[in-house]
Amino acid sequence: MNNGNLEIPHTERTTTPARASRSFVNDEELSRLKAELMQTEVRLAKARATIAGAEVDVKVLNSRLKALTK
Repeated sequence: MNNGNLEIPHTERTTTPARASRSFVNDEELSRLKAELMQTEVRLAKARATIAGAEVDVKVLNSRLKALTK
């Protein structure tokens, strides 16, 4: 992993009108991607909770089955 500072070339630092409008589009896309990422993280958290619940159910049912077969 590279933790060093990245140098931005002088040509990248200047903002031209075309670059400004492109930047605006990138800001909109960035906002949209952030929102999608947040939704996906929520879906992942829900899926993990479902898995955890199912694992507990399996353990409980296995214990009950073992107790009944003894």
